[in-house]
Amino acid sequence: MKRLLIVVVAAWVTACGSPGRHMPGGPGDAPADSPASHGDGAPSDARVDALVVHDAPRDAAPTIDAFPSVLDVRIDCHNTCVLTAHPSAINVSAGTSIQVNWINVGDTTCDVNKVDQFNHVPIIIGLDPGTSYHDPVHDWCGTQFTGTFDFEVRICTIPSYIPVNCGA
Repeated sequence: MKRLLIVVVAAWVTACGSPGRHMPGGPGDAPADSPASHGDGAPSDARVDALVVHDAPRDAAPTIDAFPSVLDVRIDCHNTCVLTAHPSAINVSAGTSIQVNWINVGDTTCDVNKVDQFNHVPIIIGLDPGTSYHDPVHDWCGTQFTGTFDFEVRICTIPSYIPVNCGA
């Protein structure tokens, strides 16, 4: 019986590899001589990093960042209540209009408003983490408005501002 057990274990190790060792040539492995492997068949760090998503997925069809007509604004809304935005200020040439695609790359829901000397207008209420919102109806700036205003981003009810200059 002991011999049979030893033979079975030896056959299993030969067919499956020793425990804790990765067998090259498995599904998704690069060839051992490929630049995408370490030479032992294991995927390289670069290949693993390529699979990591670093940006918030869009909740609608992708919108091309075609500034000056469409501008992707990435707002990093975090539960620390501090806003990091890219870009942190928007300058639009006089007579040109833009649309904004808001992308929340943070971990907390936030709101976006348009604030000027006359109005405080909500644009987005509750932009969830990992989502985006593109409003194709509102063109900001243009030939009728050449002043300045702010996009107000509220995280934890604390306002932060992204200044917009429509006459740059």
